[in-house]
Amino acid sequence: MNVVHKLSLALTLAFAASAFSTVARADYLPDPAAAEAALWASPTVAQARGELAAQTLRSESLQRGREEWTLGADVLQRHIDDPRERQAEWGVALSRPLRLPGRAEADRSLASALTAHAEASLGEALHESGRQLLGLWFDWLNAAEQARALLDQLAVAEQQLAAVNARIRLGEAARAERVNAEAALGQVRVQQQQAASRDQLARSRLRAHFPGLPLAADAGLPAPPSPEGTADDYVTAVLEHNHELFRARRQAGVLQAEARKLARHRGVDPSVGGFYRNEAGGNEHVLGLNLGLTLPGAARRTDQQAAEALAAVAQDAALRLEERLRLVARADFETAVAQVAIWQQAERSAQALAEAARLSARAYALGEGSLDPVLVNRRLALDAALQARQAQVEALAMQARLKLDAHRLWPLDVDADVAHVHP
Repeated sequence: MNVVHKLSLALTLAFAASAFSTVARADYLPDPAAAEAALWASPTVAQARGELAAQTLRSESLQRGREEWTLGADVLQRHIDDPRERQAEWGVALSRPLRLPGRAEADRSLASALTAHAEASLGEALHESGRQLLGLWFDWLNAAEQARALLDQLAVAEQQLAAVNARIRLGEAARAERVNAEAALGQVRVQQQQAASRDQLARSRLRAHFPGLPLAADAGLPAPPSPEGTADDYVTAVLEHNHELFRARRQAGVLQAEARKLARHRGVDPSVGGFYRNEAGGNEHVLGLNLGLTLPGAARRTDQQAAEALAAVAQDAALRLEERLRLVARADFETAVAQVAIWQQAERSAQALAEAARLSARAYALGEGSLDPVLVNRRLALDAALQARQAQVEALAMQARLKLDAHRLWPLDVDADVAHVHP
């Protein structure tokens, strides 16, 4: 019976390792510096950075003004009553529209609003890329944990088959039990291969989107803690740092600035210039100044009204977005709290079923009972262990999502006018 006792001890240790491997402390998140570099290198963020650079140049042009000098020239020939009296004449003129101080101020306000909107768009691109990174990361982490759990169960199934063979050699079990044990081993091996394939697929997807991100995490995962603070505190933090809301507000600001600019342009457009004329075959020289006024029409009024209407719509949209984000943030916080409770219940169930499987396997190894209860208990324990690990990963993912949305996970700042806090 020494062989059976040794197999019983190995089987017990295997079940114990499988049941309690999830409680170890682990570093399961991407390296902060590597994650930040991966976010800034993502295609979405790169495009937003290019758009911000282009908008900065356009805003600089708007601040300087679009009024330009106009150079004109004319050549003519004067005919007098006497056909022999023909005199060549020519002239040049230089003029430029004037930008009044009110219009200049409106242009500068619009330029600032456009740049601020582009900055908010870059921040939103960073945030969305962060969400994508976390989603792909935890998809891979979940697949890796499932593959690891099934690998542990594969070792257990192999040891169970060894225990069955030992009992058959001792004449304590029928040979039919070997068929059942081999079938159970084959099922676990197929599950483990499928899980390894999902692990590789999740790893490939993560590398495809963030090729420079190192894929490394500890074997064990920590126990997910309850979210810190209250739901109200979290909602406040999210609204203070939400780039989607910033972008909506700044879009409204852009439209308001455009409406103010169009209001300034409803007045006359003055232009001033000088001219020189050489007349009477060079006998007369004329030097003077000219002043022009472009009188506005009805189109300018309707343009202003359209911009004001769009600005009002954008303001309402920003208010509705703020209310929606408030509700979503509260729901996320409550979901994170519930997810921790789900994991705790799943973990207790997995430990209880793992203990039942351990006891039935030990009893069988000692010559008590048949193989069927062992296989049933082991199947139940395996399903519970996989569910517990998945619930654990989902709870940790929700915790990371809360920190990301509150700007407490990675630095997502792009402008200096909003204060952010990082741990």
